[in-house]
Amino acid sequence: MKKNRIKIALGAGLLAVGISLLAYYTLTRSINPAWSPGGLWNSVMESEHEDGVVYKIMDRDNQLLSMMSRQVVAGDELISSAGRRYKITEVKDYDARAEFTGLDRELLSYQDEFEHMTVPVAGQADWKSRPVAIYHTHSAESYVPTDGTESKPYHGGVFQVGDALAAELQKRGVKVINNKTPHEPRDKNAYYRSRRTASELMKNNPVAIIDVHRDGIPDPDYYNKKIAGEEVTQVRLVVGRQNPKMQSNMDFAKKMMAYANKVHPGIVKEIFIAHGNYNQDLMSTAMLIEVGTHTNSRIAAQKGAALFADALPGLLDIGGAAGGPPNATGNFGPAAKSSAGWKTLAWIIGISLLGSAAFLLVSSGSWKNARKRLSGYWGKEFAGFMGPFKKKMYTSKGDVETGYSEKANNAARENREKIKND
Repeated sequence: MKKNRIKIALGAGLLAVGISLLAYYTLTRSINPAWSPGGLWNSVMESEHEDGVVYKIMDRDNQLLSMMSRQVVAGDELISSAGRRYKITEVKDYDARAEFTGLDRELLSYQDEFEHMTVPVAGQADWKSRPVAIYHTHSAESYVPTDGTESKPYHGGVFQVGDALAAELQKRGVKVINNKTPHEPRDKNAYYRSRRTASELMKNNPVAIIDVHRDGIPDPDYYNKKIAGEEVTQVRLVVGRQNPKMQSNMDFAKKMMAYANKVHPGIVKEIFIAHGNYNQDLMSTAMLIEVGTHTNSRIAAQKGAALFADALPGLLDIGGAAGGPPNATGNFGPAAKSSAGWKTLAWIIGISLLGSAAFLLVSSGSWKNARKRLSGYWGKEFAGFMGPFKKKMYTSKGDVETGYSEKANNAARENREKIKND
């Protein structure tokens, strides 16, 4: 008897822990990233961005496709501005191999749509009453030629790049919230700290939220480009592939690259689909941008950010937020649907079922007793549901009387007796 009580207490304890964890997840989902089994691995990957380190991505013919200081792992993807899509298949030290997987037809369709658009299509009117939010997860990032160092904790040059982005948007009549909260140090918890900032910004119902960064490769020429007679740095868009809104984030990034490169050819270099979350599960129009690298001039980075910002209002004017074709209206922000959200729900349901099974096993003492309990429970429910039966009986006058079926009652009684004996 004492052993059974201990087993029941242990099972109840496990169930209580499971319910507590589920409640914690529900109550803190706006502060913590959308949970996934690889969440701990994601935080490590997000922090692997070391200045001076170069990951080179090569194709099967040893042609350079891209390079970056963020860690590259198998499964990451790259979409060039020309619409060519590659998947990383192997990484050895700092050399990554990628296979061409085909042209990205969605990006090409957006490029074609925007290229042949002669008259702007009116988009969702209410977006202009909503701000574009800007913040900086790696707030120490700086530009050596201008700032004198690659890192200035709490006062990074990247803040001024964000200022240039904000100023251009404001010049175009866009409301902007430019948050300068520092999130030092640049470690695996930086995105958890910046998530609090991003969550606060979300309370203002932004139409888009942009996390401004810079790369850390030593070669400044990789990002240098002359656009409209100005020496600027190009911009890379980074999409986290470990978050429930990945597909809608990706859709918005494709539209942004297609439209920005139409307005200022070459301003967006590529889209990199990285292993991480980057707080992009907060809304469908969340973006992470890398404006040049630490060896570029900050002045050139500010000009690049301004050109990028110059294109954003035009994209929003034509309903370019995630969800729907390029000229569709609506679907701005967090409400856009994502099928990946069902995966998170499936994990929660699966863990709940596993916890229930563990409770049943522990409290029963063995698989045999657990099966007996389960069959007994369903047998009782079934017996209660199916009986006793009533039947209609007709009198000689044609009246209807309701009575119980003796045959059905006997069957139900036998079923209950069988359950008791088991």
